[in-house]
Amino acid sequence: MKFSYFNKSGSRFGLTSIARGITSTLSTLAPKFSALLGETILMKPYSRREYYFEHIKPDKELNLQTSMGIAHVNLFGSGDRVVIASHGWGDNSNSFDQMILSLTRQGYTVAAIDHIGHGRSSGNSSNLLSFIETLELLIEQFNEERIEVDAIIGHSMGAIAALNLPNYLLESKKVILISSPIKFFELMFEKVEQAGISRKLLTRVLESISHQHGKKWQQLTTENNRDKLALDLTFIHDRQDRYAPFDDVTQYLQQEKNTLIETQGLGHRRILSDTNVIKNITQVLSA
Repeated sequence: MKFSYFNKSGSRFGLTSIARGITSTLSTLAPKFSALLGETILMKPYSRREYYFEHIKPDKELNLQTSMGIAHVNLFGSGDRVVIASHGWGDNSNSFDQMILSLTRQGYTVAAIDHIGHGRSSGNSSNLLSFIETLELLIEQFNEERIEVDAIIGHSMGAIAALNLPNYLLESKKVILISSPIKFFELMFEKVEQAGISRKLLTRVLESISHQHGKKWQQLTTENNRDKLALDLTFIHDRQDRYAPFDDVTQYLQQEKNTLIETQGLGHRRILSDTNVIKNITQVLSA
């Protein structure tokens, strides 16, 4: 079953209340099995694995060994300033196609990640902690090579992953968060319940993933990362975003000094290829 959290292709079981009851009972009586089953159902992004870049081709490719497999990174340009691009759930690095072209013309090198279970990376499942791990490993690799990362651009779940990076990896960098699902876990639980699946099953899955990565999923909420707002963070969000509510962002940033760039009618994903949005991003990076 294809299960999507932050795009159109959502999922629903036919007998919602019955399915919810079954998955709840299973989570109670067989926690280990239910966690495995839950990962199979809920943590498969079904990203497009084969794709091509229409506007620009990668100059190099990089493969990172992560705890969940090989993460593929497309490298564009040859500038001294490096920008990392981190896509969202069920997407791939191709989502930044037009933006990458503009950034390379501005003299940047762009490192566009295919997260585990997405694009040309290995695996069929993924999760937020895996996104975070890949970002950490990529930045650390650049640091080892004495290549300075100027900025991180994250979209949707990729934005939440960037927000969860350790402070020392974000300091002195510009961080641009696009279409951020501020109430990330609340939205996940809501989507799961709409599909007729018990909250208990998702909780089992999150606890299992937490154990595998040695981190508690409850620590990954945006509220727990509020201290990061003191860093150089810019938010870009569409008022009509149906998957990451605009009001959640405005409430989160209330009384904060971070820049919020608003758009109208672009939705959750088209925002990435909008000419004005890309222009705003280049202005933020050059400021």
